[in-house]
Amino acid sequence: MWFTETPWPPIIGISILGVLLFLGFLSQWRTGFLAGACLCVALCGIVFVVEQLIVTESEVVEQRLLDLVETFQRESREIGLVNALVPGPEPQTLNFISPNAREVRGMVVGALRMVDLEDDVRISDVRTTLSNNNSRAVIHFRASATVRQFGHRPTRWELTWQREQNEWRVIGATRLNFLTGKALDNPFVGGE
Repeated sequence: MWFTETPWPPIIGISILGVLLFLGFLSQWRTGFLAGACLCVALCGIVFVVEQLIVTESEVVEQRLLDLVETFQRESREIGLVNALVPGPEPQTLNFISPNAREVRGMVVGALRMVDLEDDVRISDVRTTLSNNNSRAVIHFRASATVRQFGHRPTRWELTWQREQNEWRVIGATRLNFLTGKALDNPFVGGE
């Protein structure tokens, strides 16, 4: 497990040390300072590469969130009213939802039937908290998109994920007030 989610804090620290060593070389002309500065440059590159190779559980869950959003966005255009009138195959978006989370599954099906998302879906302010020996995660995030029926809509969500059969699945979803963060009733409940 890596000690940070991003390579920049250690790279900045190593860079500051490298700059100090280079300044020491300029003031005293000792090759040891120059060698240390060069080593710091190499370490920055190594830290960046190692951080890219190590994938933390938080990053796995966040990628799963992005995949869920992409699938939902694609299916929101495909399903629409056609499947509301004539049932079709089960939406792939439900593969991201636990089979035991019936309310969330109903909410997803209702939302897929009701909204048609444009291609401008944006996820931001993602914060992930892991618990239960990294088997449960709570993600807070903001999502904004243009909904064909309603125009541009910013939203805020809290999704609870659980590791099931070696895969992260949503077990709880709460729509939050965009400004205050307080839980809101969800208009998409029901539908499965």
